[in-house]
Amino acid sequence: MPDDPLSSAYRPLTARWHARRSRRVQSPPMSNRARREADSRAEARRRARLAAQGYESNDEADEQPAEAAPRRAASEGGFLQRLFPPAPPLKGKTDPLAGFTYDGPLRGVVATLYLLTRNPLVWISMGVIFGVSYLATWAYPSQLIGVVASILSFVALIAAGWIGWQRPWAYGLAAAIVGYILFVVFLLLSLARIPAQGDKFDGAAFAQYHLITGSLQAVIGVVAGFYGGYLRRRMAEPRPGTPQRRRR
Repeated sequence: MPDDPLSSAYRPLTARWHARRSRRVQSPPMSNRARREADSRAEARRRARLAAQGYESNDEADEQPAEAAPRRAASEGGFLQRLFPPAPPLKGKTDPLAGFTYDGPLRGVVATLYLLTRNPLVWISMGVIFGVSYLATWAYPSQLIGVVASILSFVALIAAGWIGWQRPWAYGLAAAIVGYILFVVFLLLSLARIPAQGDKFDGAAFAQYHLITGSLQAVIGVVAGFYGGYLRRRMAEPRPGTPQRRRR
């Protein structure tokens, strides 16, 4: 049976292709020395690009966070850590946990308390502003001063997270708790001054109502504080497409 003309034409083509492929010489693998030289050239090009954009390359500052980040992530892992991740240091700011040496099982909780104790004036002052604004909102609910005070109370919680960018949600939560405690104390003092209200006072209902309302305000403080810290970090990031100023 004669060969198919297509098959007879296909065999020379495949033979030439295999012969050409067999003549190819595979390049030897890159040695460690050549790989190190390639990496050094890539690093030199990266430094040149940073210098052209006006930035300074600090190798020690670049290597330390990269080495410390995995250890910190491993020691602070957990649900709360994934839900509220710690904020990285802003440009021009040092690591807020640079002097923190605790490495126990509750590192995330202890680190949050450590940051709050370093800047107590932030969440206390914003808590006072939140408490006064919330009191004005409660006293004048249908007036302009009540509307303005409601906006100011929320802005105070955002400002707490903005200033406490290291753990913005914790600063917002602490400010909300301080402000609502001040509000409840003012209500108790006001009721104590009115003798007729003392007989009608129901302590259980009062505690239950303000426990629920205070928990709601604490959640609002977490959200507002987290938003304040996120907004600050977002505004600190360089926007793509904007020209960078060259350092003189």
